[in-house]
Amino acid sequence: MQFDIKNQEDRIKLSYEVAFYMMTIGCQNMKKFLHIPEEYITEGGYALGRVWVALQDDYNQNRLEEDDIRFLLKIKMQLADSPQKDLGIWLDRADEVEAYYREHGTLSMPNTMLFLDGVSMFQWVHYQKKLYKQGELSAYQIARLEAMGMQWIKPKQATGWNKAYSYAKQYFEANGHLFVPKKYVTPEGAALGKWIEEQRDRYLGLSSHKISDKKIEMLEDIGMFWEDLKNAEWDWFVGLLRECIRVTKKPFVIGRSYRYKNYALGEKVSEVNKQYADGSLTAEQEKDLRKAGFKFNRHIK
Repeated sequence: MQFDIKNQEDRIKLSYEVAFYMMTIGCQNMKKFLHIPEEYITEGGYALGRVWVALQDDYNQNRLEEDDIRFLLKIKMQLADSPQKDLGIWLDRADEVEAYYREHGTLSMPNTMLFLDGVSMFQWVHYQKKLYKQGELSAYQIARLEAMGMQWIKPKQATGWNKAYSYAKQYFEANGHLFVPKKYVTPEGAALGKWIEEQRDRYLGLSSHKISDKKIEMLEDIGMFWEDLKNAEWDWFVGLLRECIRVTKKPFVIGRSYRYKNYALGEKVSEVNKQYADGSLTAEQEKDLRKAGFKFNRHIK
């Protein structure tokens, strides 16, 4: 079906269907984001799930404007997994920064510059650069900031395969896995995420460059997965959690800082509990976790 977010009638229809969906699932907390399965179709034949997923993809591909984004946030659509817990607040901040840019023609500002609510605008601007370097800004956020004249500190390429591999090994030793975000940059400034992606392209034949069997083995020794990354990362996490529960002999309570085999298991478990609470955890994922012996809301103190 065709959906045009600029069309007021389409917006009203979507708002109505979302409200009905919330009543159908008995959603009580109006502050929580919604998860609507892609295959979900209303009794009236409205492909709500497909529209929902398509709009999330539009945000990820930077095809939406601020007004569109604010509308989607209003109907409880989660659009960002970045440290900005509330994208609406980020938009408000960006509006004020943009006003400063229009007035002064630059984002260079005194370190005493504040937002209207007293928060440091100077520090916020510099924090965006840190998030960019860590790969934690969405395409929309990056484009919005660049339109204001934001100058990024570009990450440098790792010099030599062995040097880049050493960064990958350090990442594995620190995190217990090699699911590196594509935009991740090491503290030394090496674009490790991009390098990992290049190795994967070589393995899959998507690059004109080849990767030797020895290098493939070296990467697999530190947890490299080559295909179906989304499912691979989830299956890996569930397997590790199952092992941890089995080794400890019983369900247990852990803190956010708990690590198992160098993996931040406590942080991931906290994230899973949050997804379970706000309804964004799929039925299949919930089933996987219960089979592994996981008991919701009992693992985080």
